[in-house]
Amino acid sequence: MSFELSTGELARMSNLEGNAALTSAVTLQVVSNIQPLAAQQANAAAPSGGPSRYRCMVFDGEQTAIAVLPSHLAPLIEEAKISRYTVLKITKGNVSKKARTNEPPMVLIIIMEAEVLGTLSEKLGPSQKRDPSAPAQAPAPPAPEPVQNQYQQPQYQQRSFGGAAPPAQASSSSFMSRVGENKPSFSGAVQAPMHQGPRPMTHPIKDLNPYQNKWTICARVTQKSAIKTWSKPNSQGRLFSVNLLDDSSEIRATVFTQQVDMFYPILEVGKVYYVSNAQVKMARQQFSNLSNQYELTFDAGTIVEQCADPTGVPQEHFDFIPISSLTRFEKGSVVDVIGIVQHVEEITEITMKTDNRKVAKRELSVVDKSGFLVRVTLWGEEAKSFDASGEPVVAFKGIRVNDFGGRSLSLPGSGSMAVSPDIPEAHTLRGWYDAEGRSASFSKFEGGSSAGGSGGGDGAARFEEQLKTMAQIRDENLGMGEAAAFFNVKGTIVFVRTTSLAYPACPTAECNKKVSVDSSGLWRCEKCDRSFDAPEHRYIFSINVSDDTGQNWLRCFDDVGRGLFGCPAGELVELQQTDEAQFMQRVQEVTYREYMFRCRARNEMFNDTTRLGITAVSLRPVDYAAESKRLARLVDMYT
Repeated sequence: MSFELSTGELARMSNLEGNAALTSAVTLQVVSNIQPLAAQQANAAAPSGGPSRYRCMVFDGEQTAIAVLPSHLAPLIEEAKISRYTVLKITKGNVSKKARTNEPPMVLIIIMEAEVLGTLSEKLGPSQKRDPSAPAQAPAPPAPEPVQNQYQQPQYQQRSFGGAAPPAQASSSSFMSRVGENKPSFSGAVQAPMHQGPRPMTHPIKDLNPYQNKWTICARVTQKSAIKTWSKPNSQGRLFSVNLLDDSSEIRATVFTQQVDMFYPILEVGKVYYVSNAQVKMARQQFSNLSNQYELTFDAGTIVEQCADPTGVPQEHFDFIPISSLTRFEKGSVVDVIGIVQHVEEITEITMKTDNRKVAKRELSVVDKSGFLVRVTLWGEEAKSFDASGEPVVAFKGIRVNDFGGRSLSLPGSGSMAVSPDIPEAHTLRGWYDAEGRSASFSKFEGGSSAGGSGGGDGAARFEEQLKTMAQIRDENLGMGEAAAFFNVKGTIVFVRTTSLAYPACPTAECNKKVSVDSSGLWRCEKCDRSFDAPEHRYIFSINVSDDTGQNWLRCFDDVGRGLFGCPAGELVELQQTDEAQFMQRVQEVTYREYMFRCRARNEMFNDTTRLGITAVSLRPVDYAAESKRLARLVDMYT
């Protein structure tokens, strides 16, 4: 039995007015993974028994649409009789449309009755017919093309990735050649098929999202990982990843198990490809050295073609930040940094706790024009092969921020490093260092430096950079992204919320969990599984802080409370219970006084709503002599 898709039916449905019932049977192919409805996924932990409904993308040979499958087909889905590339004959259903910004409306088909015609191994085209009982075969080309055959069935031999020498013709100062050192060689000329015909309409990487189903990007491979293996109790496989760059952004693409042999030989660092039909998913930032919130997954339907004219596609992309601004980034953030290596420690060896592996480690001291020095840690082969002769310029891409020693950096396996790259930023930095930087003194990050200050020199510049008004917190959407934002605020406390000033905490060191009175009258800590005669109260309260542009509520914890009131929380709680007038006087003493606050802002969920939460990390009274000098410098800048 052969069948063909109902080409043009989805285009006709998109022109229907309002909701309508199907008037005749249509044949469509499932072209996506089948997933439970969102509401069903959200209630996955609820007791079972209700009907199961699923959604997927269907294809008529020209367009795609969303389809909702009925509950009576759920057994076929769960038994994989309906899966990706299954062809369905839909005999009864309703059609509606979903509006989309700047795009034609998306057709939504509510399937009521459907017949399974068969499952293929690939996506059908508008003119293709296929017998589901016969193996899938690609149309025979007029003449065999060896490159296309190798693309479909690559034969390659992987070589070692450690310590490989770069190609003789590569320049040691080129970032692309530095990354290319880890590019494996294969037996046979394996490469992606060259795109034929006019240049297709392409989509910028920065606009990719999971809600688009038809797009093509033109991007350069800037980084390619080794093939890695993974193993779980019920499955195992292989994977590798590449970074794809166009003139708008960069995105990570991951290839799993069955597609590894297809795509690993043909994707080469430095070459430009057209990529389409990949899945767009939320990025797993712990595995990526990019800031893109999405990533791609290649599957059997993904198309990769080499671009014959890569004009306009950049070679590499960095978002360099000055070293002095590292305090603005939370621990675990991924950044790009360029600097001069001033000092290199000897290689040491540490043993990993997870698997007792011994790993090489080397620490560098790196400086830049912002006047700060940061410790950078290299691992493994990067640590062993690093050559620091001549105080080189080094560009780090995807390096991770740590809070050890105030701020430090560590190069993860997903990051990369280029020594003496041939880019404008490197040449500018080298010129500055040779002219004046070599004799300059540099500030170091310290454990307590995150509080900020308004002293002189580089510390003042860094403090000024991070000083915000209440209006700027709102207008710049500080803390509204995925990572927390750190900044300084000068403001006046106008109100202290005293209804909940402190909580009874476990007196055990490093515990601090809340304790409660048990039946015996003792204070019980469930975490420590111990009881105590009395708790140790710890501050937790809110203050309203105002400046000339607005006001905000700041949440304060024990360290800030002790600094503000000048006593432990237990003393103030006792005063509140025994002498209300004296307690209120202590509160009034800190009200309407001006302080410098170091703050952290981040998105928080409260009653199923997202709101901005601001925490005072530290505070100190305003040093009016230093503050007057700071304001005088600002006046001089504008006069």
